Amino acid sequence: MGQMIVRKLDDIVIERIKKKAKLEGTSAEQVAREALTDAFKPSRDELIARMEAIRATSKPTSGQEIIDEIRRDRDNNLGRPIFGLDDDH
Repeated sequence: MGQMIVRKLDDIVIERIKKKAKLEGTSAEQVAREALTDAFKPSRDELIARMEAIRATSKPTSGQEIIDEIRRDRDNNLGRPIFGLDDDH
């Protein structure tokens, strides 16, 4: 992770950060880190654009193709224990 120094913050901002940190039982640095992280989360539109870009790299698949793939996978794994569903362990 990177580091950053922020200079020339208003005293009132620093006091508010310290007050919030004290109320939450954490450090002022953690409060500032969370505030910056929240302020720069991707927007809904940015997330949608990213999902659409990922989707554009995939070939279209029909429902029947999905069903066929599930059946092939099940046929290839017959007799093998499924992790978490095997009662013997």
